[in-house]
Order: sequence, then structure tokens, then C-alpha cells
Amino acid sequence: MNKISAYILIFLTFSCVEKNKESDKIQIENKETISIKTDSTELKAYPIVETKKTESKFIDSTNFKFFNLKEFDLRDWYVGKMDKELKSPTKEKLVNYIQNERLTLENVYPNSWKYFSIQKNEELEKIITIIEGDESCCSDLHYLVYNKKNELLSDNIIAGTGGDGMWSYDQYGKFTNDSTYVLTRIDVEEIELENGGTETHIDSIITNYRFHKNKSFEKLTEQKFNKVEKN
Repeated sequence: MNKISAYILIFLTFSCVEKNKESDKIQIENKETISIKTDSTELKAYPIVETKKTESKFIDSTNFKFFNLKEFDLRDWYVGKMDKELKSPTKEKLVNYIQNERLTLENVYPNSWKYFSIQKNEELEKIITIIEGDESCCSDLHYLVYNKKNELLSDNIIAGTGGDGMWSYDQYGKFTNDSTYVLTRIDVEEIELENGGTETHIDSIITNYRFHKNKSFEKLTEQKFNKVEKN
């Protein structure tokens, strides 16, 4: 083999070595790229977390004693028990909730009102119940429905208790489905007779109402019962 042939052979040998080095480098770079993509994929593989429905800030749930009631009854809630177990709203909150011209910051008495239950507390719809009390007579439970702008849509009395002198009453009810409310009212009056005796008159009314969110309940049916007891 002459010198020229030897030089050519050496040149071709070094060229093959350099190409192999470049090929190895490319493979290494590709491996690094794949590794980086794999890491990126693993970082994005977080579990899906379910979020709760957003609650309205218009209603502070810590003020209310009950949640999502189906039946409403105040017969066991005498004034002393209400004062002990139920919270009273501030003047500002009460005016915001009742939204009636009869209540202003100047003439409202928050101690006569008590938070009772939250029925729904979402941005698009809110429903609460609040007791309006009168120490000399009665306590009525208001069922209040609001829209997404916190505007009062309807205000209905769904329960109550009280009395004055020889007269007393109780009314209580329940939702039988999403659109029907059954209210029972019992009035008891004791009447003094000329002969010194007394008569007790008991009047009962059972009323079925259609529940409308944006207006007052609609009366569907009504049943009346009367009873007289002589003492």
C-alpha cells in the first residue's frame, strides 16, 4: 500500500468516528428531551378536585341555628328559650333582610327578631327564616326568598305561637314536596259564662298552599274544624 492510499484510509476512519460521536450526542440530547417531557407530563397529572357551590356573603351561616328544614314549629320556643338559644340580627342586617318600609334603622328593635334557619344559600338564590317576636303576644316565623341581587321576592308566615288573655294560637306546617306547604292553625279561646262556668272554643284550619318563590303563597284548599268544650 502506497502512502496516498494510507492517508485516505486514515481520513475515512476518523470521519466515521466523528459521525458516531455526533450520533451518540444526538441520541443523548433526544433522551434528555424525552426525560424533560416526561417530567412535565407527571407534574400536570394532578387529581381533579370538586369545588363546592359558592355561598352568598349576604347570609352569614354562623348566625342561624338550623339548616334546610322541612317542618316548622314554634310551639316549644317560648321567649326565654329564644333569647338563650337564638341570635338576634343587627339593625342593618334586619333592614336588609325584611326590606319593608315599616322597618327602618330608627324604629326597628333587633331583640324582637331571631335568626332561625337557612334553607338555601347560593349566589343565585337564598332562602332564610327569621322569627318576629312580641313579648306581649306572639311570635311569627317569616319565610324569606331572595334573588341573585339580594332582592326580597316573597315573605310568608309559615309558623307561629302566642296568646293574649284567654286566647292563644299555634300554627305549624311542613313542605310535602317542593311546591306545596301544608299549614295547620289552632286557635283556643276560653269564654266565661253567666252561670260562672266557662266554654273553650277550639278552631282549627288546615290549609294547602302552592309555594311560589317570587310571590306570596297561593291558597289551594282549606279545611275548618270547630269544637266547644264546656267546663
